[in-house]
Amino acid sequence: MDNSWDFGSAWNDALEIGRPVRELKPRKNMWAGEIGGSFIDRYLKMNAVPATNPPNPRSQRKFEAGNTMEWLLKMVLKRAGILQETQTWLRYQYPSLLEVTGKLDFQAGGEVDWEKSKDAVLGFELPEFFSRAMQQIVQHLSEQYPNGLKSIILECKSCSSFMYDKYEKFGADKRHQSQIYHYLKAKDMDEGHVVYVSRDDLRLLELGLFNPNEEVEKFYKGDIEKMTHYINANEKPPLEKEVIFDDVQFRFSQNFKVGYSNYISMLYGLENQFAYECKWKKTVGKWNRVFSRCASGAKMTKLNLDVIADIKKLFPNMDELVDLAKLSGTKLEEEDE
Repeated sequence: MDNSWDFGSAWNDALEIGRPVRELKPRKNMWAGEIGGSFIDRYLKMNAVPATNPPNPRSQRKFEAGNTMEWLLKMVLKRAGILQETQTWLRYQYPSLLEVTGKLDFQAGGEVDWEKSKDAVLGFELPEFFSRAMQQIVQHLSEQYPNGLKSIILECKSCSSFMYDKYEKFGADKRHQSQIYHYLKAKDMDEGHVVYVSRDDLRLLELGLFNPNEEVEKFYKGDIEKMTHYINANEKPPLEKEVIFDDVQFRFSQNFKVGYSNYISMLYGLENQFAYECKWKKTVGKWNRVFSRCASGAKMTKLNLDVIADIKKLFPNMDELVDLAKLSGTKLEEEDE
């Protein structure tokens, strides 16, 4: 009798089952994690329109990988004796605007029995690397903060090394800042940190945020005001632009709000995210190469001029964008073919 078995297929089948699908119901509240996302997608979800493009198995796996990183951080905080709260539902509402709800990842800090924390770490069964790292973390915190730690909120986000490098260079994503800002407002606390963990190499980046913060408040409240208008007026928001321009990096890029839309076939007539990437990847690369040449003052070829004409169909203000890039002094590298 052949009793050979395959662990890989069991693993993959288990991960592809995914989470139980939450029953769609019309709602008048927004999730904190939706702030800064697609208005049209949110409008459809809040009106209980079934997704035409739910997360595929790869997306589900990335989501579970993020949960694993969050669990690991939770274990470190717990064994260090500084985990105060986790997965607490928090609500905040401006007068006459939609309520925002969400679950914070962690609240950590407080007075700590460091000797007890060190013993707890030793008794926790982990791979050698994590065990050493956890002991070092507790040692570091006990030496730096012998009298305890200020209580702060931590929002954990796992990401690719590519996105990690971007956050390290340009700062936290506005969506993530708004999410943690929501928790700070709901708890009337003054400090939170967005924690990025690279899934590729376990680098960790921690970026602080304080309440109040005029810039983040403007983004957070402005988003809620817009969504409140669309819901109360029963007005369908416009489609997202398929290509956007980043005026910090001075780069065109595909719009993740389209690529990751759960309604991409319904709204944009594209079969899935892969079809969207195939449509725009080469074009966006070509646009960025020509834009870099414009910003550097290079002489334009006929082919360059044709590309500029194509860009101006979607971005009629391209000349202004080029001037901004020149004024910024940012050195733009031409992308490879």
